[in-house]
Amino acid sequence: MVAIMQSSTVLLLTLGATFNAVSKATNLQQAHRDLSDTTYSQTDELATALLARVNKERVAHGLPVICSNKKLQAAAQRHVKDQSKSDFMSDFGTDDSTPEKRVADAGYKWERVAENIDSTNADVDAVVDWWMKTQSRENLLGNFTMIGSAYAYNENTSSKYFWVQVYATGSLEECDGHKPAMDVRACL
Repeated sequence: MVAIMQSSTVLLLTLGATFNAVSKATNLQQAHRDLSDTTYSQTDELATALLARVNKERVAHGLPVICSNKKLQAAAQRHVKDQSKSDFMSDFGTDDSTPEKRVADAGYKWERVAENIDSTNADVDAVVDWWMKTQSRENLLGNFTMIGSAYAYNENTSSKYFWVQVYATGSLEECDGHKPAMDVRACL
């Protein structure tokens, strides 16, 4: 009888701790955050390198290259800023926004949208290698024409490195500048 009571007590304590952790995580996700004073860095060079590496993978798999789009870049930057400020990785923003909502808010008229995120890898090759080993591969090699990439580093978080890549198609949208050359040698 004592063993049953002890087991019941342990079970109740475990359930209580689990509920408390889930409740805190839910509150963190739904909390409104002021992102204006985020300590993070964003470099265009890393976004460019990420696009080049994605196109290298696409060409290696017989797919066309994709181009960057400023509106998608804005959606990716919005989300990476949110994630690096909150130190919480999710496709949902702390304001409950979805990739589709962020892309629409940026003014992109989309037909298809997908997003890859990461907070464990410190460099472009590592993050793309990771995505290629996970479900994110479907987005990276998906039927998309444009992309927006963003990176943030925040030394005041446990994750430190934050990556967001937004993929989309939109028949009314255009690539930044001019469409990248289709010469596959440029991507190898």
